[in-house]
Amino acid sequence: MKKFPFFATFSVILGVLLSLSLGYLLSTFIVSTNLFQTFKVETVEKTYYLMSIAQFDNEQAIQKEQYQSQNCAGYIYENNGKFHVIASIYENENDAELVKNSLKNNGYSPEILKISIDKLTVSGNFSTEEENILKNCLNIKETIFDNLYDIAISLDTNIYNETQAKLKINETYSTLITAQNNFETIIKNNSAETTKMKECFTNIDTFLQNLTNENYSSATQTLSSLIKETYCKILLEI
Repeated sequence: MKKFPFFATFSVILGVLLSLSLGYLLSTFIVSTNLFQTFKVETVEKTYYLMSIAQFDNEQAIQKEQYQSQNCAGYIYENNGKFHVIASIYENENDAELVKNSLKNNGYSPEILKISIDKLTVSGNFSTEEENILKNCLNIKETIFDNLYDIAISLDTNIYNETQAKLKINETYSTLITAQNNFETIIKNNSAETTKMKECFTNIDTFLQNLTNENYSSATQTLSSLIKETYCKILLEI
């Protein structure tokens, strides 16, 4: 029977020990240098489609209450010297085109305006969990828009009654507060990026409080109109 040489056995043991040592050193290097951490979190630029149902040369000529009584946002948006009455905003261009054709059949002169929402960025040293949380924070405008849009559609199509819609608005407000608290827990610096996000949270909070308090723009404005006007302000003024 052949004996296994001592030198070969020693070489195998040495190789295993070296592999373990190298693995430990590599893992230590990764942790100490934050190789798996993120140093910048940012959103992507997003396009939205504004549905203009009337255009005027003079803002004073617009009686937006007549549109707001018909569940339109009645938001006044200036573009290339024209004042547009915005009925709603859409995330999907095909949806906007379908609504445009429907409005034409109902005697309106609709026009679709494209807008882009700028990217938001925050820099720092973040774990994977923190990165995911911060992405939700940075996308807060889009999240609030999505929620309010769904509520308005559900209200218009009688899926929700007004009480149910108001309860959903309260849930949306809670979403904002959670995102704001998460952001302030993770981010401790006062950079220009951080200040911009804090202002964003504050402004959205103001608009949502106006909505939850039912501060209507006119005596004839409907709840659906107020919801739409609110998400117009959030996307276009912040």
